[in-house]
Amino acid sequence: MKFSKSIVWINVFTAKPGKLDELVTIQTEELLNFKGKSVPGWISSRWHRSVDSNKAIMITTFESIEFHKSWLEKTDFSEHLNKIKHLIEGAEGGYYTLVENIEN
Repeated sequence: MKFSKSIVWINVFTAKPGKLDELVTIQTEELLNFKGKSVPGWISSRWHRSVDSNKAIMITTFESIEFHKSWLEKTDFSEHLNKIKHLIEGAEGGYYTLVENIEN
């Protein structure tokens, strides 16, 4: 199988104690809003929550790092960050590429 050159941005959020549900709700709403916008190079986003801790992971796929960086430069995150900053202890993000895809 030949893989595309798409890039995945993975954010790992650590929620403050008791705040994971609220963080998940707000981030889910943001992803639904994101879907309605015409974002060049955006392929998909997935939002996962831990079943036994206070962590959640957002996985967003773009056609390239350049498309993601271009979107970041054009988007004002301050309003969204103000909605979630009181809910998180921290967030860590990075770019990843697909190495292997094994399916049943």
